[in-house]
Amino acid sequence: MKVLELEITNFRGIKNLKINPAGKNFMIIGPNGSGKSAVVDAVDFLLTGQISRMTGKGTKGINLKKHGPHIDHSPQDAKVRAVVQIHGVEEPIEIQRTLDSPNNLICTDSVRDNLQPVLELASRGQHVLTRREILNYVNADSSTRGKQIQTLLKITDVEKTRSILNQIKNTLKTNHTAKESALKTITSTLCNNIGIDTFDSSKILAFTNLNRKILGGKPLEILSSEQLKLDIKSQNPVSNSGLNLDLLKKDIENLSELISDENQKEISKIILELHELIEDINSNPNLKKSNEQLKLTRLGIQLINPEGKCPLCDKPWKKGDLKTHLNNKIDELKGASEKLDKIEKLTECLINDINLKTASLNEIIKATDKLELNNEKDILNHWLDSLKELLSSIEDETYFTSKIDSEKVSVTFSPEHIDKVLEGIYSIAVKKTPEPSKELTAWDNLTRLEENLNNYEISRDDFNKSFKSYYKAEILLNTFLESRNSVLDKLFTEIKDRFVELYKELHGIDEKNFDAQIVSDGAGVTFKVDFHGKGVNPPNAMHSEGHQDSMGICLYLALAERLTTGYIDIIILDDVMMSVDAPHRRQICHMLAEFFKGKQFFITTHDQTWARQLQSEGVIKAKNRIEFSNWTIQNGPSINVFGDIWELINTDLNKNDIPSAAAKLRRGSEEYFTQVCASLRAPVKFNFNGQYELGDLLTGALSEYKTQLKHAKSAANSWGNNEELEKLKEVELFSKDVFKRLNMERWAINPAVHYNQWADFTHEDFKPVVETFHDLFSIFKCSECGTLLHLITQGPRAEVVKCNCGNVNWNLIDK
Repeated sequence: MKVLELEITNFRGIKNLKINPAGKNFMIIGPNGSGKSAVVDAVDFLLTGQISRMTGKGTKGINLKKHGPHIDHSPQDAKVRAVVQIHGVEEPIEIQRTLDSPNNLICTDSVRDNLQPVLELASRGQHVLTRREILNYVNADSSTRGKQIQTLLKITDVEKTRSILNQIKNTLKTNHTAKESALKTITSTLCNNIGIDTFDSSKILAFTNLNRKILGGKPLEILSSEQLKLDIKSQNPVSNSGLNLDLLKKDIENLSELISDENQKEISKIILELHELIEDINSNPNLKKSNEQLKLTRLGIQLINPEGKCPLCDKPWKKGDLKTHLNNKIDELKGASEKLDKIEKLTECLINDINLKTASLNEIIKATDKLELNNEKDILNHWLDSLKELLSSIEDETYFTSKIDSEKVSVTFSPEHIDKVLEGIYSIAVKKTPEPSKELTAWDNLTRLEENLNNYEISRDDFNKSFKSYYKAEILLNTFLESRNSVLDKLFTEIKDRFVELYKELHGIDEKNFDAQIVSDGAGVTFKVDFHGKGVNPPNAMHSEGHQDSMGICLYLALAERLTTGYIDIIILDDVMMSVDAPHRRQICHMLAEFFKGKQFFITTHDQTWARQLQSEGVIKAKNRIEFSNWTIQNGPSINVFGDIWELINTDLNKNDIPSAAAKLRRGSEEYFTQVCASLRAPVKFNFNGQYELGDLLTGALSEYKTQLKHAKSAANSWGNNEELEKLKEVELFSKDVFKRLNMERWAINPAVHYNQWADFTHEDFKPVVETFHDLFSIFKCSECGTLLHLITQGPRAEVVKCNCGNVNWNLIDK
C-alpha cells in the first residue's frame, strides 16, 4: 500500500491539511511542537483506529475520543481521509476513518478483503518508527525485545504455548522435588531404624525377621508394612512414658557418630567441592548446555516404554535401539557427564548425611517430650530447623551459588555443646526408665519400622508418579523449544543478515567486519553486536549513542522489510535522527534511496541539514516537502508556502475571499520573517516557548536591517566608495517608502483574519496591503539569486551583509 493523497481535518493539532504524496516519499520539516507528529498520528489512526503514542505505559487517563480531536472540535468533526494504491487492486481506492467511530474504516465493500491483510499488519505497529521507540529495538532487555518482536511477527500464541508448558513443567517439578525430598527423608529414617547407610530391602527384611524370631514369629519372604507384625504377640511397655532405653541409646550413638570431628571435616570438604563444580559449570556456557542435554537424555532413557517407542513422539524404534542411541549421546557428553555424576554423588552423600541426623534427632526429640525435658527439646528443635533449612537450599542448588562460610556449616551440622546435651538426656532417661526386655525392644523395633515402612511405601509411589509427570513435561517443553527455536532462528538469521548489510552500508570501512547475533533465548531474543573484532556484546556496552541509534534504524528497517513486503509499502520515520552524526546521516539518505526503492517513506524532522541531504540524495523531491512552523491553537501549524504565496493570495483576492488571503499572508509572513531574523541575527523579544507573533518578528527584522544599512553607509563613506554609497542611499529610500506604507497597512491583517471583523474589507481595500508586504519581502532578499540577506560576523564583530551570489555585499567595517 502507498499513499497518493492524505487529508487531515480537525485531528490532534491540525485544523486542515491536504497533501499529495502521489505514492512517493514525503517529508515534513519543522521544529518540535510545530505539528509534525500529528501527521504521523493521523496515518497511524487511519490504518489502525488507534494512536500508538496514546496507548501503553504512562498513558493512563488519555482517551482517544477526548484527546484525539482538535481541542476546539468534537470527535465527529475529526477525520482522516486518504487515497491509496494497494496490491491486487488496479484502481486507487479511498479510505476514511473518523474519531467518533474509530473502529470503522470507511471504504467500498469490494476492496475490504484486499485491505484486511494491510490493516492486520498495521495493527502490529511496524509501519511507524518514532524517536522515543528507536532504542527499544537495541537496548531493551531480552524479554522486552522478545515480546516486541513476537508481536510484530504475530507469534504471541507461540509464546503463550511456551509459557503454559513452562508453568506446567515448573508446577510438576515443584511437586516432584517435594516428593523426592520426602522420600529421601523417610528412606533415611527407615535406614536409621536398622543401622544401615543406604536403602537395602534384603537387609531390612533380615532385620524384620530377626525381630520376629525373638517374638516367636515366622520369617517373611516379602517386605511389606502390612505383614511386619503378622501372627506375633504384642508387648507391654515397662514404663508409663513408653520410652525404650535401648532405642534411645542407639539413636544418641548414631547422632554422636555423625557429629564427630572427623565427619564434620568430611562434610565441609564435600560442600566446598560441590561449590567449585557448580561454579565451573555455570561459568562455562558450553558445559552448562551439555549438562542440560545430559540431564534430558538420561531422563529420556528412564521413560522409554517396554516396546521401545520414543516416550515423547511415540515414534517406533527397534527394541533396544533408542536406548543405545541415547547412551551414545551420553558418551559424547563425557566431560559434562563426569562433573554431573560427581555433583549428584556428592549431593546425595550430603543429603543422606543430613537426613540420617534428622531421623535420629526426631526420635530423640520424641524422647525429650516423654521425659518432659522442655529446655533440651527447644535446643534440639532449633538444631532440627537449621538442618532442614540447609537441606532445602542444597536440594535446589542455591546454596552453592555464593561463597561458602565453613564456620557456619560447622555450626549447622554440629552446634556447640550439643554432645553434652545428648549425654544429659540419656542420663536422665536411665534414671527414669527401667531396662527393657529383648522382646520389648524387638516389638518396639517392629513398631517403629512398621510406621516408617508404611510411610516409605506411600512416598515411593507418590515419587514415581511425580517423576513420570514432571519429566514428560520437561521433555515436551524442551522439544517444543527446539522446534520453535529452529524456526525462529532461521527467521532471525535472515533479519540479522539484512541488518548487518544495512549497518555496514552506513559505516563503511569502519565496520567492514561487523557482525551480529539475533537468537531466541527462552522467552526473549538476545541481540549482540561485534565491536571491531573484539567479541560480541550488547549494543550499549561498547558502542556510542550515535552508533546505537543507527543500529536501531537498521534493525527496524530489516524487520519492516521482512514483515511488510507485499502489503504495506509505507514506512514512517518520525524524527528519528537524534545523535547520529552528519556523515552517517548522509549515508542513511543513500541507504534509503538505494536499498528501499519499493518503499514509500514519510519522514518528519526538525533537522534542516538532514532535510537538505535527503533532497540531495534523491530520497525526497522538492515538491514532496513541506515545512511546519509557528503552531497556534486556533490555526494549527503554519505551512511553508512562501514560494508561491502571492499566487495563492491573488487567487483568494479575485474570489473576494479576504479572510483566506489574510490568513495566508500572515502565516507566510511569520514563516518568512522567522527566517529573515535568523539570517540577519536580528534581536527578537525572547519567548520561552519559541513561538513569536508577526509583530515581534517584524520589529526585530526591520530594526536590524536599518542598523546594518546605516553601518554599511558609514563604512562606504569612510572608504570613499561613493558608488556603493549611492546604491545604499537608493536602497534606503526604497526601504523607507516600504516601511512607511507598512506602518499604514499592517493593521489590516489581524482584523481580516478573524470572524466578522473582515466583513467591510474588499478586494480594493486589501490589495494595497498585499502589495506592501510583497515589496517588504523583496527588501530582505537578493533580486538575482533570490536568497535571503545574511549577516556574517567574526566573533561579536559584524563584518558584512550579503546574499549567496554576491550581488548584495554590504561591507560593515569602517576604515
